[in-house]
Amino acid sequence: MKRYALGCLLLLAACGPKTPEPGVKVTGRVEYSGARRETKIVSMNAEADCEKLHAKPVEEQLIAIGADGALANAFVYIQSGLEGKTFAPATGSVMLEQKGCQFVPRVLALRTGQTLAVKNADPVSHNIHPTPKENRDWNQQQPPGAPDLQRRFVRPEIMVPVKCNVHNWMRSYIGVLDHPFLAVTDAKGEFAWSDLPPGKYTLAVWHESLGGLTQTLTVAPGVSSAVTLRYRD
Repeated sequence: MKRYALGCLLLLAACGPKTPEPGVKVTGRVEYSGARRETKIVSMNAEADCEKLHAKPVEEQLIAIGADGALANAFVYIQSGLEGKTFAPATGSVMLEQKGCQFVPRVLALRTGQTLAVKNADPVSHNIHPTPKENRDWNQQQPPGAPDLQRRFVRPEIMVPVKCNVHNWMRSYIGVLDHPFLAVTDAKGEFAWSDLPPGKYTLAVWHESLGGLTQTLTVAPGVSSAVTLRYRD
């Protein structure tokens, strides 16, 4: 009887739920090796109060390139390979600011169900109008000094365009996913994730002017990974 009980315990230990492999750190960089493109002057002459907020004309760099071809404002995310995995909900909020009659940041990353806070830091009235396809459309005026707006997107979507119906030059884009492996590249073209489970993934990039880019990423247990993704003309 004791041998039988011991055998059952050993069988349960072997067949019970396995401890998941610990995640690893992934660092990356997005680059652009094509020809540099001319910047565009943002015309704010339709709104004198917006022009007064800038000492010199505002340049709109749709392709923001730093040293060694570093590409900023690229949305990077795991496109496939996380199927069947669940993650804790996001905490805190992500800020989209209306500052200098521009949306800041130009591109942002947001989890499903996470709070998007929208601030008007200008002395002029603004309007925020996301135009999603998978989530609910909304459109709201925000006067100077008004409380921050708080909204959520419940479904994944890449990307949600955002515009201001008062100032037609204002643009922003929101990438929404139901997992934590999403990021926007900084001025050095870099991004980083921690705790990505080992496995084989499709890594994807979205850029408002350059379009999409994908690359395979294989993460081995206990081994940090570094990856470079490169746009070419």
